[in-house]
Parts: sequence; structure tokens; C-alpha cells
Amino acid sequence: MAFFDNSNAQNYSAADVEALNKALSAGTGTDSSQFTGGRALIPEDCEQETLNILAQSKEDCKVMSSIKTTKVGSTVHEMNLRDDEGDYKHLSVVEGDDSPIETNQSIKRKTFDMKFLQTKRGITQQMIAAETFEGALASEKISGINTIMKACEYLCFHGDSAVVPTEFDGFEAQIRKAAKADQNIIDLRGVSIGTYGEKLFDEISGNIFEKGGFVDKTLFPAVLAKDIKELFADRIRFDVADRFGALQQLPAYPTATGSTIKFVGEGAGTDKFYHVKGKVAAEGNATFRPAAPTSVTASATTQTGSKFLTADAGDYKYTVHAINAAGISAGTAVAAAVTVAAGEGVTLTITPGSGVKATGYIICRSKKDGDEVMEMVRVADSGEATTTFKDINEELPGTASMLFLTENKIQSIYKFGQLMPVSTIPLGKRAAIDEFLVATYGALELYAPKYCGLVKGISYKGGLY
Repeated sequence: MAFFDNSNAQNYSAADVEALNKALSAGTGTDSSQFTGGRALIPEDCEQETLNILAQSKEDCKVMSSIKTTKVGSTVHEMNLRDDEGDYKHLSVVEGDDSPIETNQSIKRKTFDMKFLQTKRGITQQMIAAETFEGALASEKISGINTIMKACEYLCFHGDSAVVPTEFDGFEAQIRKAAKADQNIIDLRGVSIGTYGEKLFDEISGNIFEKGGFVDKTLFPAVLAKDIKELFADRIRFDVADRFGALQQLPAYPTATGSTIKFVGEGAGTDKFYHVKGKVAAEGNATFRPAAPTSVTASATTQTGSKFLTADAGDYKYTVHAINAAGISAGTAVAAAVTVAAGEGVTLTITPGSGVKATGYIICRSKKDGDEVMEMVRVADSGEATTTFKDINEELPGTASMLFLTENKIQSIYKFGQLMPVSTIPLGKRAAIDEFLVATYGALELYAPKYCGLVKGISYKGGLY
């Protein structure tokens, strides 16, 4: 109490006393919207609003609306995965005999880098005063949360930290980057779902089953929905109880291994943010996206492991776009078509443009003797004066892919790790504009890629094959 004792007051200035009195009399309120006389710029946790929004938009963000989230405590989340529970073939012993403690179980350590996603929003005082929106600030916050959820959904499919380091790896990237023995990838090589047939679902589920998984559902671009529906057309019947004669939804597919694959429903089926490999154009912030490559040269030579077969011999055109976190550049085309013979490959040499640095490149190619080019593959910038890429026809441009997922074993197979839930972060006032960020800090965590599968190289209407 000496601080307020008159005998000691001379040791403190009037400003000091006023500041302390103000601090001690501020009360214990926690609702910042009820504060008066100013308040600190503090982040606001929007987790409940996010859940409410996702509940209303389950068809827009199928992964983010159904995926489990787990709270993490560091920018790099480290966890252990029990990959194999041990030897089950040689456990019999004579009565009273000892048993070895170790049974050759396999425990793998995995790490996931958390990534920061944010969108900057603002609302003018005039907008608030005019009430052109009902609750303009709340409306803008909801719009920001929607944008963040769309970004997370898109990255769950297309994120690749090797090409854009600020992105987290999506399902496709994590499956492709898994050890060869853990990959379940089927390449249709430009064949359509309808032509390949239902055996595709037995094949991919069988591959996953052999590694211990049990496929529950599939996700795919909307353009493939028609082909899949036609594949099941003879199983879709009119509901006689429905006087409007509506068609029933796609049936779940019972596989030969006993699992049942969902093609519709919660977290399954067509996803608006799962895109095909199609035409590429410049997009994003023109100030911060990279410049187009200065030049791209190409030469054909014999390559080990080439998938250019006799039927593939012909002329191919190439265009390359630079990419970074801010966007995609215009394309730079190879000067002339490259003639490729069976057993050969094409080596592209990319010289980056000046100015904003590219972190990677989108390589587009035509089909044999074609003129139109579409996305084929994305590669990281080498960090050197030039970046080279060898096309051995491993990836086909202008095709689509499908994901097949095992949701749960004893533990969840995939989760969304969150270092920071979706939050608004006030930035203060600039002129008559209140600005704030809507942001989250997290990443898709696929613990066991071998329990999931990827079908690539699927022909789709409007593609190149």
C-alpha cells in the first residue's frame, strides 16, 4: 500500500499514479466489444464462426468441412506413426518359455511444417455509416473466413512446398513424395474413366488394401462426374415413390477387397477446388508475381526410362510459366516444336526473368503433333542461373486425377494441424478505413500415404487426350 501512502507519493510522478490507477480500475471484462475509451489491437479467434460457415458450405469445401483438426504447439509439428505393429507369424512358444520384447514393429517419425495463410480486408467508415450491408464489418469478416477456407481447400489438393515454399503439401504432393514402396499410383495414360471401366476401383482399392488401408471415399474434379455417373448408369434407378421421378444419387461402390467407396456425401465426390491440368494463364498480383522466363530452349536426346513409345513419336510444343506465392507469369514458348523419337526425352533449359524471383515453373506441353498446350507438371526453381527439366513422358498434359482415401484405422489417417485457428488480426485505422487480416497457421497432415491412392493421367472432356 506504500504506493498510495502520501509519505511516499513524492517518489512517483502524477502520470505514474494516474497510469497505475487506470490499470487497476480497468475491471475484468473479457468482451472487447464492450470496452470504452480505446482498446488494444488483439487477435480474435474465429473458430466458432469458421465451423458455422463450413456447416453451411459443405459442398464448397468438402475436405475442410469434414476433416478433423488437431492443435499443434510449434511451427514444425513432429509426431510418431506406428507403421507396423510387428511380427505376427512367429509368436508361438512352449509353455513357460520367454518371448522377445521386440517384435520388429515399425515406428516412423514424421514432421509437418505449419504454413501461414492470410487475406487482408478493410471496411470504410462510410460503408458502416451507410449500412449498405447489414452488419458490414461482420459481413467482411465472414467473407475473409470463406476466402481462407477456400485457400486451405485448394492447397489440400494442389499445395506443393517444393514449388511454392509458403504452401503446405496437399494430398497429391504427399502421395507423390512418399517412399516408392508406400505409393499407390495408377496411371491411365490418357484413357477415360468410361473406357477403363469399374476395374479401376478394384485395382486401386486392392493396392491400398495390400499395404493395410481400407478405402472409404474418393474425391475428384467436377469434370469427371459425368463419366463416373455414366459408368454407374445401369445402377441408378427411378424412385417409384418420388412423383417427380428424380434420379437417385450415385451408389457407393463395393470393392473386391470388402471396402465400400463413397462417391457422394460428406467429404466425398466432386470438389470445386480440385482442378484438372488445363490451360494456364497469367494470374495473381502483377506487382509481386514473377516475370515470365527470359528464354526456354529444348533438345531431344535418348533418355533412360523414356515413356515416349513408337506411338508417341512426333512433334511437341512447350510453354513455361514462372510461379511464386503471389501468382503465375505469362508463358514463354519454346521457339519451335521439338521432334521426339521413341526412346528419347526432351531436356528443357529455363532462364528466369529479371525482377521478382520465381520459386518454380509450370511446364505446359501439347499432345503429339498438336498446337494447344496445357499444364503437364510443376517443378521447383533450381536456384542456379538456369533450371533444367527432362520430359520423358512420365506426366501427360491436359489430364485429370482422382484421390482415394482411407479415413481411419486405429488413428486418423489425415488431419489438419492448426498452430493458430482462423483469426482476425486488427491492423488499425488507415484514413477512414478499418483494416484487418483474416489468417490461420496450419497444414494438412497425411500420416500414412500408403493407405491412400492416386489415379492420374485420366482423360477428360476438353483436355488433350
